[in-house]
Amino acid sequence: MQFRYARHTDDLEKIEFFYTQIVGLEKLGGFLNHDNYDGIFLGLPSQNWQLEFTTSNEKSAHSFDEDDALVFYVNSRLELSEIRNRIIRNTVEIETPRNPYWKKNGLMISDPDAYKIIFSIEQIALKSEDPLTNLVREKSIFNWSDLLDYTRKLAYGRNQNREDLSLVLKESKGTCSSKHALLKKLADLNGLENVKLILGMYKMNHLNTPKIESTLTNVGLDYLPEAHCYLKINNKRFDLTSGNANIENLAGGLLEELEIEPEQVNTFKADFHKTYLKKWIDENAITMGFDQVWELREMCIKKLEG
Repeated sequence: MQFRYARHTDDLEKIEFFYTQIVGLEKLGGFLNHDNYDGIFLGLPSQNWQLEFTTSNEKSAHSFDEDDALVFYVNSRLELSEIRNRIIRNTVEIETPRNPYWKKNGLMISDPDAYKIIFSIEQIALKSEDPLTNLVREKSIFNWSDLLDYTRKLAYGRNQNREDLSLVLKESKGTCSSKHALLKKLADLNGLENVKLILGMYKMNHLNTPKIESTLTNVGLDYLPEAHCYLKINNKRFDLTSGNANIENLAGGLLEELEIEPEQVNTFKADFHKTYLKKWIDENAITMGFDQVWELREMCIKKLEG
């Protein structure tokens, strides 16, 4: 059975902005002038529910009280924090729910039609009996939200064996590749379907990576194309490389994105990166050869480990 919640509104444009840019849904479709009705469908890909909003020459006539609300559940404090940031950036007021339960467990705002929207966390327990999940539980981590927090706080550093994702936990460190590959692997093992591992090529420069400014300026380059791994959770980007990593710092310089599997963060990622660099050198008439550029890139990475 599929579910669709349909509601009339007087301002379809405001509703679309609110539910896509603040709530985080996607526009899945729409229609124009169906018997004098225009409408949009909002939701998330592959989910069995949708929100439908329509408008027409008839004004809406809503009737509701403070306890009428749409509740959206996320699976981590990380996701809830990102929603809160979007709310603040868009100067939407955070309200106090009347229901005591939502005061303790929810984040409430109003949509453009004054309907209440509540965000809350539904914890996902890590129940798989595989060796990797068992290793996580040995560290007293029992749910997905705590796992994201723990991994984000681990030190940045390369592991002794890039193919062994368990070393992120055993050595208490990892890179963008190993940390996010570990999380994707554990998501798959524990049935989380809304988590994707992304390989992104971006312009690494002094603005998004201040530690490498002198390394690049010394050779007269504004940026280097760098490969970076991160997650998409419900199609929103999250970077857990370090405690202060912010995917927004990279988003403006993204050149290309590719969904990959955890096993591809080693050889495939390196080969893809090198091929991309060679093409970039040729197309931009870079005076250095590939070996020089790759050595420069390694110098930049060393700066990040310091």
